Amino acid sequence: MIGEALGTLISIVALVPIFAVVSLIVMKWTVSGDIDPLAGILTIFVLIGTMFMALMSKSPIIMGTAVIGVISLVVMFPFAQNYLDRHDLREINSEHIDRAFLELSTRHDNFPAWFKLADSLFQAGYHGHAIAIAEQTLERIPSEPDAFHNRSMRDMYRSEEIMIKKWRIEATNPKRHMPVACPKCGAKNRPGIINCVQCGAPYLLLLSRKVGTRSGAFAKLVIGWALIALLLPAAAYSSIAFPGFGIFGVVAIIGVIGGILTWIFRDPSGQPDKFRSFS
Repeated sequence: MIGEALGTLISIVALVPIFAVVSLIVMKWTVSGDIDPLAGILTIFVLIGTMFMALMSKSPIIMGTAVIGVISLVVMFPFAQNYLDRHDLREINSEHIDRAFLELSTRHDNFPAWFKLADSLFQAGYHGHAIAIAEQTLERIPSEPDAFHNRSMRDMYRSEEIMIKKWRIEATNPKRHMPVACPKCGAKNRPGIINCVQCGAPYLLLLSRKVGTRSGAFAKLVIGWALIALLLPAAAYSSIAFPGFGIFGVVAIIGVIGGILTWIFRDPSGQPDKFRSFS
């Protein structure tokens, strides 16, 4: 009895500080606004539940997996930071696309805005659309030389012409030249068209706005990590409490973890092979 009580005390002394520190970190993220309050509260509840499950099990294996799950937050941090940095780049690029569409809505012959839109689309991974829009814009620029300056307006866009040639060399992935589905009606739109052929919606603009917010991306990371931290000791507990759990249960848990990671890192645009230029 004394030995069991001593073992429980040692477990509490070992586990509680670790879970307390991680819970305080999550609370700090929540208060600072890095993640929304609901995500922070849910994560703290998951941490508390995982800790109690580990303590109640009195199993060194379950306690060990629980600690590994919690410590994985520290290991995961560099990857999470890289993921958030890439998300910030996507968000900035989305703002550039939004601004280009706004400029073109007031003046359709704004050639710099067209090239700015093409460049932003290329950075977002829509290579076929970017090249087609840039080439169409270049064709619309007058090539007749000015008698006074002895050069044409098109001569002023030599750098853009070189940029298009460079894009054609770099853009070798055929998937990035395929028609893109409109998020509003689902119609496929070939490269070079900025408004949907079926519903007329600015589908490229709508897709670029689907990157979400930084706090939302951060919340997904935290919730995903918390779920994985919960599943690891749950799998260990199930293998002990239910002898028939066996290899099939472990495979199922791994499948769930894989699903969580897919949900976290899935393409925010909903299109295949897009936004990969930030990876």
